[in-house]
Amino acid sequence: MFSIIGVLVVFAGVFGGFILAGGNLLTLIQPSEFLVLGGAAIGGMLIATPSYVLSALGKKVGKIFANGFTSQDFMDILVMQYELYNKVRKEGILSIEQDVSVPDGSSVFKKFPKFLSNHEAVDFYCDALRQLVNGIDAGAIDISIETDMETHEKEIKQVPQVLARIADAFPGLGIVAAVLGIIITMGKLDGPPAELGHHIGAALVGTMLGVLSAYGFVNPMAQKLETVNMEEEMYLSCLASGFRAFSQGLAPMVAIEVARKSLFHHFRPDLDALNAAAKKG
Repeated sequence: MFSIIGVLVVFAGVFGGFILAGGNLLTLIQPSEFLVLGGAAIGGMLIATPSYVLSALGKKVGKIFANGFTSQDFMDILVMQYELYNKVRKEGILSIEQDVSVPDGSSVFKKFPKFLSNHEAVDFYCDALRQLVNGIDAGAIDISIETDMETHEKEIKQVPQVLARIADAFPGLGIVAAVLGIIITMGKLDGPPAELGHHIGAALVGTMLGVLSAYGFVNPMAQKLETVNMEEEMYLSCLASGFRAFSQGLAPMVAIEVARKSLFHHFRPDLDALNAAAKKG
């Protein structure tokens, strides 16, 4: 929501100020400049970016403008972990074999649809639980979890890096668009001053668009994706912290308290509220 408001504020600030200064918005509509700038940026991105990263970018862009995680989302996975660990404590580790094999059919996981819809988190968590069910040593599972999280972190970092590179390129591409416009202008030096002014103005639009696109839109979007990635990593870390604590012999309630400590304070549920929700579940 705030990202959408931010885009509107940028538009209002830049173009509103231009109008207040006596500018005519129609002079900024230069299709040739848009084509040069946009075409060069997209082409450069295709040259530099592997197809799997482009695919990930397509999936992630929408998250820039979507609502992120809430405190309730983290409360849910803490309560979910408590229920699952309590089940293991009462019925034994094999009691969750079906839960981790078919998560969509799990009586525990079904209570938390947002967790089930997060396929990366489900795969990550169920893979760790599956290893515990199979009798693998907790220390070995811990190494596996750490490796998985490191790989995930490296993978998701690539997406905002793509946008950051485009942002870095935009001012230079804006200069390219402006130079092309000046070249055209130089061929019309024998024309009337009004015509020369029009061509010079059109050329400068390319520079303006390049700088505005870089610092007003694309670079902030890259930074927002970094925040989105950080929250996704925290979501996995919450699952991992609780699992590690439980696999090392801590009681379910103690394990989810350890997991709660892995959360930023903004997302961290109140301890009393968590205890009440866990016992209620």
